[in-house]
Amino acid sequence: MQFDFTKTLALVKGGLLDHQKTWTDYLEDCPGWQQTALVLTGPLFLFNALLTLILSRLVGGYAIYGYHSSWFLALISSLVLGAVGFVITVLVFNFMAGVFKGTPNFARAFAAVSLAVIPAWLAGVVAAVVPYLGFLIALAGGILTLVFLYRIMPLALNVTGEKRVIHFVVSLVVVIICNMIIAFVLGFGDVRNQARSSGYSAPGNAPARSASTGMMGEAVRQAELMDAASAASYDPPSDGKLDEDQVEDYVSVLRKTRAVQADYTEKMEKLAAEMKEKEKAGKSPSVADIGKMYSGAGGLLSANNAEMEVVISGGGNWAEHEWVKQQLRVARIQQGEGSAANAHNYELYQEYEDELEEN
Repeated sequence: MQFDFTKTLALVKGGLLDHQKTWTDYLEDCPGWQQTALVLTGPLFLFNALLTLILSRLVGGYAIYGYHSSWFLALISSLVLGAVGFVITVLVFNFMAGVFKGTPNFARAFAAVSLAVIPAWLAGVVAAVVPYLGFLIALAGGILTLVFLYRIMPLALNVTGEKRVIHFVVSLVVVIICNMIIAFVLGFGDVRNQARSSGYSAPGNAPARSASTGMMGEAVRQAELMDAASAASYDPPSDGKLDEDQVEDYVSVLRKTRAVQADYTEKMEKLAAEMKEKEKAGKSPSVADIGKMYSGAGGLLSANNAEMEVVISGGGNWAEHEWVKQQLRVARIQQGEGSAANAHNYELYQEYEDELEEN
C-alpha cells in the first residue's frame, strides 16, 4: 500500500462531478478499508481538519469543531471528534445493513462513507473562509452528503426496496445519538445545551414542544422527559391492590401510545413508497426528501419513547404508571394465585385482557 496523490485527486473530483460512475467503479473492485483510508479518507480528513481550523482562526469563518481558545486543544478536539464520528457512521450503517436484510461489509461501508462525505468535508474548508455565512455553505455540504449516503448505501451494502429508507433513518438516529454521547463523555460539549439550540424548552415538570422539530431538539426533548420521569415518586398501597381507575388510566396510555407509533409507521411507509416510486422513475432524492428522512429520524426517538411522553405530557405519574404495569404483569404470570393482591389484580387484568396482551 502506498499513497497516490493522483488517485486521491481523481476520487475527490469524481466524487463531486461524476459521483455515480466513481462510486460504481470504486465499489466494483473495492479494496480493503486500509487502502481506502490511505488513498482517500485520511488525506481528505486531515485536509478538512487542518485547513478548517487554520482558516477559521485567520479569517473568522465557520468551523464545526475547534472553538477552544487553545489552538492545540482545538486541533485535538477536531481530530478526535471528526475521526470518532466517521468511524461510528461506518460501523452503524454497516451493522444496520445486516439488520435490514442487506449485506454487511466493513470495507465497502468504509469506502461508501468516505465517498459520500466528500461534499461535507470540502464545504467545511470553504465555510472557514466565509465569515458570517460560512455555516450555510457547511450546511449545504452536509445536506449533499446525506443525499449521497442515501444513494450509495444500496450499491455498497445491498440495502434495497422499502428497507432502504428505514435503514437510513435508523442508522442516522443511532449515529447522532452516539456522537452526542461521546462528545459529552469526552468533555467537548454539553449534549443538552447543544440540542436546546433546536428550540425545545421544558417549563415545569412537563417538557413542552416548541416550534422547532430538529433532530437535536427531539433528542433533548426525550432527555427532559426522562428527567421528569426519574423525578417522579409513588407510595403504593401496602396491600398491593390496584384500583380500577389506575388500570383504566394505564390502558388509556397504551391506546395513545399505539396510536402515536402507528402514525409514525404509516408516515415512514408512505415515505418509503414515495422513494421507491422515484427510484423506479430514475429520479434522485431531493433535498426535501432528505429533510423528511431527517425529520423521521427525530420522530423515531419520539415514537420509541411514546409511552413515557403520553404519561408525562398528560400530567401523570411515571412511577405510579410503572408500578401498575408491574402489578399487572405479576398478576398475569401468577394467574391470580399466591396472594390476595394477585387475585384482585388478576380480575382487573382479565377485564382488559385483549388490550393488555397487545402490549
